[in-house]
Amino acid sequence: LFAPTNSPANNAKQFAALEYLTKTRGLDKRVLRKYGVGCANYKFFCNEPSSSDTNSPANVYVDSMCVTFPWIMRASEVAMQEEYRGATFEWRQDGGDGDKNGTPGERVRDGRGGGNNTFVKVKHESEMTALEKHQLRQERKARRIAKKARKSSNAGDDPSANSAGDNDDQQQQPQKKQQQQPLMEEQLRVLHGPWIPRRIKVRSIESKSWQRLDPAGGGFGLFGWHTIPADATEIIVTEGEFDAMAVCQATGRPAVSLPNGCRSLPQEVLVLLEKFDTIYLWMDNDGPGREGAEMFARKLGVERCLLVQPSGNRGWKEGMTNDGNVKPPPPKDANEALLQGWNIHELLEESSELPHERILRFSDLRDQVIHEIVNPEKYRGAGITSLPGFTSLIKGFRRGEMTVLTGPTGSGKTTFLGQTSLDLAEQGINVLWGSFEIKNTRLMHKLLQQYMKDVLPIGLGESNISEVEKQDAMTALTALADKFETLPMYFMKFHGGSEVDDVLDAMEYAAYVHDVEHIILDNLQFMISRQAIDGRGSSFDKFDMQDIAIEKFRKFATDYNVHVTLVVHPRKEDEGAKLGVSSFYGSAKATQEADTILILQSDGKRKFIEVKKNRFDGTLGHVPLFFQRKSGRYTENPDANNMPQKTVVPSGVKAVQDTQQLIKARASSSASIYNDIRGQHPT
Repeated sequence: LFAPTNSPANNAKQFAALEYLTKTRGLDKRVLRKYGVGCANYKFFCNEPSSSDTNSPANVYVDSMCVTFPWIMRASEVAMQEEYRGATFEWRQDGGDGDKNGTPGERVRDGRGGGNNTFVKVKHESEMTALEKHQLRQERKARRIAKKARKSSNAGDDPSANSAGDNDDQQQQPQKKQQQQPLMEEQLRVLHGPWIPRRIKVRSIESKSWQRLDPAGGGFGLFGWHTIPADATEIIVTEGEFDAMAVCQATGRPAVSLPNGCRSLPQEVLVLLEKFDTIYLWMDNDGPGREGAEMFARKLGVERCLLVQPSGNRGWKEGMTNDGNVKPPPPKDANEALLQGWNIHELLEESSELPHERILRFSDLRDQVIHEIVNPEKYRGAGITSLPGFTSLIKGFRRGEMTVLTGPTGSGKTTFLGQTSLDLAEQGINVLWGSFEIKNTRLMHKLLQQYMKDVLPIGLGESNISEVEKQDAMTALTALADKFETLPMYFMKFHGGSEVDDVLDAMEYAAYVHDVEHIILDNLQFMISRQAIDGRGSSFDKFDMQDIAIEKFRKFATDYNVHVTLVVHPRKEDEGAKLGVSSFYGSAKATQEADTILILQSDGKRKFIEVKKNRFDGTLGHVPLFFQRKSGRYTENPDANNMPQKTVVPSGVKAVQDTQQLIKARASSSASIYNDIRGQHPT
């Protein structure tokens, strides 16, 4: 990437990557080297002709030059993460007496000592007892008070009295730090292990959607983690890699970026952030970014988190706009702030604590309200790409809301929800399934067919097909399963009657650990069986229990900022009769609490999804649905030839060979990147 011989004529792709980073993103080579940024050529599946070449083929793998962002960690930190994942990572601890029999995963850096080189097992707050949590918060509070006191003493009433001493200290401090740095680094290497590339995040410079984590199935890390000083007590966490480097370039303060943007904060990463007293959360200045920042603050501890949400009142300079007297709109993220010339120091100073959960003023939400008025399309929620007409009615599924769905028995409610869940998962939204009526194996079978958008290979055990046909079919099925496994979709292990509190406990775990954003519960009646209400058999008891469950699910959606879709069976109606809001089984609690009410109508001849309530903008209506047996999906188009695009998977021996060659190419590319990183950061 940084070879001086790169030019448009020589290594044009590498030259284009560096031009993108330095000119389009405004980043210095010094910062790029510090963070270990590189470039590599990766293959991505393209289902459309290239924008630059309309004659290029579609549905093929194409080469693309990518920027690579390494997650570099200490060996013991990798071992600790693997232990949390139920695996092991072998590394040898070099003790001062020459002993090399350290136990993997048992020692990680304890930065709370402010520079002391002690190593202890770190617990996350969720694993601590009440007393341990109290002690930890008291320690953090004491350190914050001491830090403020030091700042106050440095800015005393008579600075001239100590000016000479201060100047001497300032001259001696860099020299001391420079002398201590090699010694501290060597001690950390001995006790904590060398730096290791944990994983690489790959992002194409041609298409933002072309991203990959290499190798697949690895653990999570923080981009820029290796740049954080061992004695740092505060850190800036950004949504994107370019944002972290922009903060570091403009301020010199320690900054890292999240592995999956504002959508999730994996538990493996939470432990790494335990040592910091102050955490600045700088997500994108939009709806999803604000929601993510608030969610992460609650996971990390609101008492030590500051939210960076630029208002535009501070940090701007005259001349940033054509009319120097007109204040520009606040920047979307840190990289945009760098490019536009904002004072990032002042933007960080403007950060604030998360407001009280139950008390707000208009000033707390003013910027968000104005942003929502100006940019309504950014608050419409996650759409269902395969059903655009339906999406135009409900404006997508939004976090913090609850949807209730009903329809006649056998009308296809589970099929409809399966299709919507796949559309969400393919957009990178974490989905949790709670299937109380259908076993998970049968549900996954249905989802696989919908994901394939075609008939699954069957009859592999039949004697009338050749071995080659069996091998081809099995290869295609295995490849499909491999692709399906990469979707961010989780399943609860419940079936039939279940305790509502147990279900809520599983939902809470998934929201905390896996950052699920959409939860599907199918269905309420099977969950609340007569066994689940302690043997009470009257209809009144069952209705009462149903109301309590609905109230709890509604509260969960609000408290955890997730979307809950709840299936409720209808009352007994005449066959073929059109259902209405009053057709929901039980009291009116379900329809009152719901933000969106959906009814899957079916009279035996036609089928349509009807929106009977829409709190977001009041749009009501219905969209026709046509079932395609081959794909197991619904479409809004009655044309039988208008089939959804089939998920492309390898088939046959040649496909296996092509896949193996692709894997080898990726492995070779990764190896070169690792060597480049290690060359830039010698251990």
